[in-house]
Amino acid sequence: SEMGVLVCGVVVLTLICQSHSLDGATNPLHRFKRYQESASSEPNDCTTRTGQPMVLSKSGNFSLDVRMPGVSPTVSDTYLCVAVPVPTTRDAYIVDFEPHASMDTAHHMLLYGCRTPVSTTNYWDCGSVKGTCEDEASIMYAWARNAPPTRLPPDVGFKVGGKSRITYFVLQIHYGDVHAFSDQCLTYPLCLFSFHRQPFIAGMYLMMSVTTVIPPGNKVTNADVACTYNSYPIYPFAFRTHTHKLGQVVSGYRIRDGKWTLIGRQTPQLPQAFYPATKGINVKYGDTLAARCVFTGEGRTTKTYIGGTSDDEMCNFYMMYYMESRHAAPFQECMEDGSKELFQNIPPEANVPITVPPEMMMHNMMHSAGAPSTPEHQDDMALLQPKREEEEVLDQEYHLEEVTDWPESPLQLGQVSGLALDSDDNLVIFHRGDHQWGVNSFDNSGKYQQQSLGPIQQSTILVVDPVKGSVLKASGRNMLCPK
Repeated sequence: SEMGVLVCGVVVLTLICQSHSLDGATNPLHRFKRYQESASSEPNDCTTRTGQPMVLSKSGNFSLDVRMPGVSPTVSDTYLCVAVPVPTTRDAYIVDFEPHASMDTAHHMLLYGCRTPVSTTNYWDCGSVKGTCEDEASIMYAWARNAPPTRLPPDVGFKVGGKSRITYFVLQIHYGDVHAFSDQCLTYPLCLFSFHRQPFIAGMYLMMSVTTVIPPGNKVTNADVACTYNSYPIYPFAFRTHTHKLGQVVSGYRIRDGKWTLIGRQTPQLPQAFYPATKGINVKYGDTLAARCVFTGEGRTTKTYIGGTSDDEMCNFYMMYYMESRHAAPFQECMEDGSKELFQNIPPEANVPITVPPEMMMHNMMHSAGAPSTPEHQDDMALLQPKREEEEVLDQEYHLEEVTDWPESPLQLGQVSGLALDSDDNLVIFHRGDHQWGVNSFDNSGKYQQQSLGPIQQSTILVVDPVKGSVLKASGRNMLCPK
């Protein structure tokens, strides 16, 4: 039976346009108002918001309230989309996003821009083959539980309306646990717009592998992508990674004069969002942009190819950037395979796995069977990343070297989930012994599913000599059993 709870999502956008006048019979804001009135036919708690743009000043700046009509999902992990027209035919600029969302019910949301959404009359299930847009869509915003909001730098805006290719916004919301729904209006990003021409235009650079084949059983398969940059300078400020089940870590770099500089690095097995790129980085004509996705074929019995279904894989590194408006290129991409000669110099960190805490582990692969295999715009089940602390950027002059004869005697380790140094600079290792955790170890509510195995019988905490690798102290035997 349908739940009696009406759930709505709101995205508020603030635009800046080149003309200060919003009056007259041809005022495009009127068509937005008519759309919202027809889309929200049922009364709910969201009716306290106007659901239409609000002019903030005489200059014409305004915010846009994008609302998900009252819905009653009956199944957890439901994906719903709604399209809203850009409320002006003039050039406008998104200059900021302010997320307002309930972490209890919304797992993630994405805001796309395009010309032809799947539907313009009502919300739809975009967790199926329908996807988000019929034409090319661009991700403009991403939010997830515990993720930092995407903030645009000063004087930077996404160009929409007018002669741009974005005349509709499509909001995709992944509703998590339906049991957490309550009689509240779920509010989503507040997007701020201006009619004033911005000095810098925001854009997206997508690095994507289309030829990777992952052999079954292979512990490590690298997908390398690289292109020479042949345009005006861009300034990356955020990045996002995306793979399916087999992806371990994705890294993006700028190569200049043979020197590799990290743009961003993250595991795609966390919910995926945009994160701050390395501060102060720029990309100029003649630089090389490169990305590596590290996959494992363990557990597979057949080859895995690039595609859009849950049985396929994807290797995507999204780089959000800004550039001078006079040279604006809102979307750029790279799909060329990187050469072995080039990638023999990639920093070793690109192949170092990133530990995924159990509570943040991805419970649900967001691509359903039969989903379209186009790149970013039909990636309708994209995930978002949880918040992480600012990572110290590795000094590019610091040389890492593998010590092949360490440890002197083999260590008996299971899955390693934590490393640290104690006050004496000894290495402290936390591992799971003979217990193996995978995607089925926890249910959708985060409850451990292997309690019948009992506590871990091995010593889970080892204090190790950093020089010889010998165990100095061991503890934790028969003490740890997740709940």
